[in-house]
Amino acid sequence: MERLSDELRGYAVIKAVGAEPAKLLDRCAAEQIEFWGAYPEDDFTLTFCTRLKHADTILGFASKCCCEVTVTEKSGVPVSVRKLEKRYVLWAMPFLLLALLIASSFFIWKIEIRGNETVSDTEILNALEDSGVYIGSFSPAFTSDNIRSRVLVKIPELKWISVSVFGSRAVIEVRERTEIPEVIDENEAVKIIAGQSGIIDKICVYKGYALLKEGQTAAKDDTLIDGAVPSIFCDTKIVRADGKVIARTWHEICAVMPMEYAKKEYTGKTHSKFALIIGDKRINFYGSSRIFDMDCDNIISKKKLGIKGLFELPVFIVEERSEEYEYEQVKQSERNAELQLKELLDEELRYRIGEDGEVVSSEFTFCVSKGFAVGTLRTECRQDIAAEEKMTETEISAAKSEKGEQNTE
Repeated sequence: MERLSDELRGYAVIKAVGAEPAKLLDRCAAEQIEFWGAYPEDDFTLTFCTRLKHADTILGFASKCCCEVTVTEKSGVPVSVRKLEKRYVLWAMPFLLLALLIASSFFIWKIEIRGNETVSDTEILNALEDSGVYIGSFSPAFTSDNIRSRVLVKIPELKWISVSVFGSRAVIEVRERTEIPEVIDENEAVKIIAGQSGIIDKICVYKGYALLKEGQTAAKDDTLIDGAVPSIFCDTKIVRADGKVIARTWHEICAVMPMEYAKKEYTGKTHSKFALIIGDKRINFYGSSRIFDMDCDNIISKKKLGIKGLFELPVFIVEERSEEYEYEQVKQSERNAELQLKELLDEELRYRIGEDGEVVSSEFTFCVSKGFAVGTLRTECRQDIAAEEKMTETEISAAKSEKGEQNTE
């Protein structure tokens, strides 16, 4: 702490040479002049430290103390300040930097977009650029109404947009239009077909005409519920068929995976290189871009200069760190391979039968052949196999003509 105080206030090193240099210290004590670090170099030479303001006073004591007094060193903050007094450019630099920071706050150096989900940031940024909002644009020239109208015309998926400027940061708040739900045409001619082969356990017809009954076998793409409803009193009615068909289905799914695979093992060797990006200019602080002869992962991080929430400059410090790795052949155990294949096949089965599907019975077999693990899952399930399909004009005409022929007979 004392050392720091000495540096801040400044001090001088005094060298006294004479028959009795100690008399100089006695005179300083009598005049209540602060000194410290007295050190006798020999019988006739003495050095000590004192405050800068007392240096000239001590030099005046030389003749009275019968010794030669010189200042060998001056140090501290006051001395450094005096050396910089005539360096006007250096003194002007902080004011110049402050002026540049104030001026930069009138330009946009960062754009944040909030509230978008389906519309991409790139699409919004392109529309903003066409409207005058881009990196480096002059923010006082913005007109919110003009920006809003132009962007909404270019991106009809947006229903509202606002532009807020905080220093050199522009925050874009958007709201997307709510998609109109698909309207189901109840008068559309639709039939229900089998999305999966199986034996029908239960069939529930909400609208339409059932062509199969419980216990019958349905092949894939067979029509289960027809959209053409016959009638003995009037013409055939074409409706949008609807219903649920629960059937017993059988699935056999097979999956294969290697028992050996290459795994990354990092060697611990890392290398970093840096670059500076100013606007659209990049300055690399390295020569060749080659890092390792071996394979490596490259991790790039960018840091923008500025004060968060106040202003940001179009200057990035880029660090590219490379981590070397080698491939190591790893052989997994049969138990681990079996568990992975079983989990994979269960997920595939759940996808095929849907969330409402039920597994009645299942059998899983596993074997290893020629360096590969093979898993097979055989199951019996109960699931809804109903799937919608539009009726063709030919089917509609055939249904109507069939009724006409019956009436003619």
